[in-house]
Amino acid sequence: MKVYLIGAGPGDPELITLKARRILAGCDAVVYDDLMAPEILQLAPAAARKIYVGKRGGRQYMKQPEINELLVNLAREGLTVARLKGGDPCIFGRGGEEALHLAEHGIPFEFVPGITSAIAGPVSAGIPPTHRGLAASVTFVTAHEDPEKESGFLDWSVLAREPGTIVFLMGAGRIASIAARLVEEGMAPQTPCALVQDATTPRQRHIVSTLAAVGDDAGRHGFTSPCIIVVGRVASLSERLYAGPGRELAGMSVLITRPGHMAYATAALFASKGARAVVYPLIEIAELPFDLPDLKTGDLLIFTSQNAVTLFFGKLTAARKDARSLAGVEVLCIGPKTRESLREHGIMADGMAEEYRAEGIVELLKGRDLTGKRVCLPRARGARPVLVEALRKKGAQVDEILLYDTVLPKEAGPDSFAKALDEVDTAVFTSPSGVRHALTLLGDDPGRLGAKRLVAIGPVTAQALERHGLRAALTATEYTDEGIIRALAGEAS
Repeated sequence: MKVYLIGAGPGDPELITLKARRILAGCDAVVYDDLMAPEILQLAPAAARKIYVGKRGGRQYMKQPEINELLVNLAREGLTVARLKGGDPCIFGRGGEEALHLAEHGIPFEFVPGITSAIAGPVSAGIPPTHRGLAASVTFVTAHEDPEKESGFLDWSVLAREPGTIVFLMGAGRIASIAARLVEEGMAPQTPCALVQDATTPRQRHIVSTLAAVGDDAGRHGFTSPCIIVVGRVASLSERLYAGPGRELAGMSVLITRPGHMAYATAALFASKGARAVVYPLIEIAELPFDLPDLKTGDLLIFTSQNAVTLFFGKLTAARKDARSLAGVEVLCIGPKTRESLREHGIMADGMAEEYRAEGIVELLKGRDLTGKRVCLPRARGARPVLVEALRKKGAQVDEILLYDTVLPKEAGPDSFAKALDEVDTAVFTSPSGVRHALTLLGDDPGRLGAKRLVAIGPVTAQALERHGLRAALTATEYTDEGIIRALAGEAS
């Protein structure tokens, strides 16, 4: 048993640390706060307990003493617990309080530092917190303390004389009063300051103002939580150092429907291009019981998905075997992601279909006589029969091994899916199963999906939409996430 107090970073899921990812991948329970990127939660095992405690200024779902006890109780069940906090757990994250409570109850714990929004926020807006000649120090301040009251730990007269940079966290509701108090204590009204909302996410926006005007500017532009306030001369650098989104998908909001274990990478890729990615897995990979074939008698092994590679080699490892078992077997695959997955298991594919679907493998084998050859085809139950039929026409003996089902995740529901749809203008589908499950959830209201811009990873998925009376606005010509992005970027240009 152990509790890891993990900083999940400032918002961008790619800014979580490698150590945090490793711990999440092996945890039994995740206890998380508000504003946690869904992609980060998907890094935990599907079977891990995920407990929302809703800590956010002024709107706590669970009180701190209750959270403390929850961590102790989970650990006493023998679980490895990932306690996820935005930013860094010890920068106004109450990580120290939780650690003390764990220590008092004899529970092993470890801090996993994260990137705090106090640094990432200014930097993402083109504001270096320190800069030679402008600021040699940075002060982090909680804005929870009311600047109009004298009680508390803050000495406003000292803050007003601070020659460096001051970063106020959790201050969206007190922007005007913070500025007024600093001016009252002697800071120049024309001191530059900046507001950064939703830092490091595709929703980020910021303004640069002065202490005298920032209250009015915040109201006029409607700045709300989560928002940081940066005070100091460095704020004036934003005009020259902020590069702006400049990304192909800026302004788009995209629903990612891939399985949870694949959604992190996909959502991060879309976000890196400027899109606001909303993750809602419509597919879960349910492993089926299967036996490994006698590889010594096989001639050809064909993988049509990453999931098939993962499950096949998992079974191989469980049997205390490895890539050497495939010596002498020709290995073909569909798509670069499947090829890369094979490489991770020590196999260099002998061939990859140029078209990333079953027809591509058929084309790859064009002109070859497979009479008497034994072909092993590990794949999903319910996959199209195109490849099996083509192989048998060529005279091959096909051993179709059903490794998994693509099922609707247990967490999916009509209300939550409808809410996710409402948040986006575009929905991306990467398989016919995803289309089928989406319509299952929508029931008698398929028009809700039809009202969105629908994007299909390839013609097979586009045809699945058409069978249900829906039309793909875009179909990628390269059947990958990158191909989808190029299609969307081409439409936007």
